[in-house]
Amino acid sequence: FTAQNWTPNAIAGMLGNIMVESSVNPWLFQNRSLDWNNPSAILTDTGGMGLTQWTPCRKYYQWALDNYLDPQSGNTMCERIIYEYINNLQWSLENYGHHTWQDFVTSTEEPWILADVWLWAYERPASPDEQPRWANAEWCFQHIHGGTGINTPVVLSYYRNLQQRKVGKRTWLRI
Repeated sequence: FTAQNWTPNAIAGMLGNIMVESSVNPWLFQNRSLDWNNPSAILTDTGGMGLTQWTPCRKYYQWALDNYLDPQSGNTMCERIIYEYINNLQWSLENYGHHTWQDFVTSTEEPWILADVWLWAYERPASPDEQPRWANAEWCFQHIHGGTGINTPVVLSYYRNLQQRKVGKRTWLRI
């Protein structure tokens, strides 16, 4: 994200939401009965999946396959977010009318404000649950701004997931 000139504030705002949406777990399906061994179910399910809980699942999954990328990779999911930014996808000014994608990624506004922008312009969930997103964004910003970066087991400790252990992989998000 920094290679795309995203500010630490914007990255923190995005991560504050990702922590609520998926607990920073790229393998999370909204429909807990889905698994990676059943691609046809993933392509037909109406629920969300991945870091940002792309809904429906096929929105992200088919894009990854079409681009010869590993759909299970957290890095691929980050690439999808960058792809959406570059191509002006997913972002809607309908609910939060004054921040374009470009405004968001270059903003130095408070991280909790940018978490709210991401919530309404990108996520648009049925149950917004705003306060944890704000608090998470502020927490992430302290770690980004403090120079520790976000390639950290601190943020990624949210990966405690049985499926991850079963798969035996770790996906470290390079931000």
